[in-house]
Amino acid sequence: MIDSVLELLRQVPLSGLMVVVTFGYLFGRLQWRGVSAGPAGGTLAIALLCGYLGLTVESIYGGVKPALTVGFFGFALYIYSVGFDAGPQFFTSLRGARGWKYVAVGCSVVVFALALTAASAQVFGFDSSTAAGVLAGGLTSAPTYAAASEEARDAAHLSVAFALTYPFGLVGLVLLIQILPRFTRTDLSKGTVSEEETSDEKGRTRIHRQGSPELTRAFEVCRSDVCGKPLKDLDLTHRTGCFISRVHRGEEVLMADAKTELRLGDHLLVVGRLEELQTFEGIVGEEVYDAELRERLPAPRRVQVASREVAGKTLKELNLMGRYRCMIQKIERGNEVIEPTAEVRLNRHDVVEVIGQSDAVRAVARELGRFVPSGQATDIAIYAGGILLGVLIGGMHVRPFGLDFSPGQAGGLLIVGVVLSWARQFSGISVNVPRAARHLVRDLGVLLFVGETGLAAGQALHDGMRFILWQVVVAGALVTVVPVLISLMFGRYLLKLRPVDVWGSVCGGMTSSAALGAVKRASDSNEPAVSYAAAFAVASVIVTVAGQVVIRIIG
Repeated sequence: MIDSVLELLRQVPLSGLMVVVTFGYLFGRLQWRGVSAGPAGGTLAIALLCGYLGLTVESIYGGVKPALTVGFFGFALYIYSVGFDAGPQFFTSLRGARGWKYVAVGCSVVVFALALTAASAQVFGFDSSTAAGVLAGGLTSAPTYAAASEEARDAAHLSVAFALTYPFGLVGLVLLIQILPRFTRTDLSKGTVSEEETSDEKGRTRIHRQGSPELTRAFEVCRSDVCGKPLKDLDLTHRTGCFISRVHRGEEVLMADAKTELRLGDHLLVVGRLEELQTFEGIVGEEVYDAELRERLPAPRRVQVASREVAGKTLKELNLMGRYRCMIQKIERGNEVIEPTAEVRLNRHDVVEVIGQSDAVRAVARELGRFVPSGQATDIAIYAGGILLGVLIGGMHVRPFGLDFSPGQAGGLLIVGVVLSWARQFSGISVNVPRAARHLVRDLGVLLFVGETGLAAGQALHDGMRFILWQVVVAGALVTVVPVLISLMFGRYLLKLRPVDVWGSVCGGMTSSAALGAVKRASDSNEPAVSYAAAFAVASVIVTVAGQVVIRIIG
């Protein structure tokens, strides 16, 4: 039956590759205790299996492999996307009081892993392709694997070594996050947003959360002493820190302003932080649920932070709620979502979601930067033109002091992606690339590339490998564990960072979103996303280059 299926796939060009990508993606989404192989890992596993069973690269093209393959096109899309995603935060992450420390810890993981890979290659006698696969798998880094494939002399050794070490790199890092803090008696939640429970006069539990995000709640007016007076006389904003957005009275939903007088039974839509809302409840009345008020909440507008004056300031310092009666409900930094707590500092190129009245939101956008275009159309030119420029630069050769140096296709695409993405913020040219479009291009690119290279590796695996498999697994485990331990000590004792920030930076250095999720669960906080985003922006570029570096070192 397998032979019949393979024969059918050989008769329809590209069908074999699409089968690999489809089932590889689905396999990568399967989770066990929060851990999954991910789309790239799942696709590589299915590709190796199909290649081992007899589905060849030539067969997916109807019998003859073309000079320019779908896999190479995927490679170009993926590497360029890595640089394009990193560009806006690449330079920003190096500035700031602690940003450079996060980057230093993240990059130290890559540097130590690179050194340990080179040492393992000497001890076990690995060729450069196998060593690059060990490095990519130990770091669970698809960019490392993709960039190394350009210069690998033996693509099969690269792919199989990556496939063998990737599972331990993925699971091993998550296990370290779960076990090591317990072993060292380190509380990952120490120093994060704290919660303190108290009881009020009615015996109800109150939670005081320092620096909590802004929330929207509805309250019913139950206290007669706040009725019949204009809001400007009640001065509730200064007394509680909250502001009233809407008033639901009978069949009407009214806009609240300084002249609005409250009445018993009114439902108020109130914006504030958790501890401020609890204070408001004690003055005005108890919290209620009002579906109509929720429906009347203004839609959020996305604003990109571009102002140098705003960058580096905390939300508390900006006081947007007090000055404009607007709230920030979400902060996007790179590929991560940051909880908008009072102490979070805005970075240039952050995208924030602002809720408030139209005029007020426009004023906030002018102060922070500019509105993000609401259209879903993608400016294809910056991708097509950027890839063209990257391929041309990658083919250039520079010969200083008689040495022949070329950045290669991966290096050219990565450099152009970073520079164009960063420079477009200041060029004045309107370039709209929605986040969903960026993710689609990046994910599809890597799956096409991994699927094609995995098929070739699977065929070679069937013919037999020239290295000892257990040595590759051991080397991969060392590349995962040892650099993490060294970087943890470096960040904790030399840079004096909080445990949660060190772990977030380590996960950013390994570009592992699965590990970040484990740190969030262990610390019961979203704060690791801040250090992860800073480290990821720079480390994603460094880890991509590392794949080529290890091949050139070992030769």
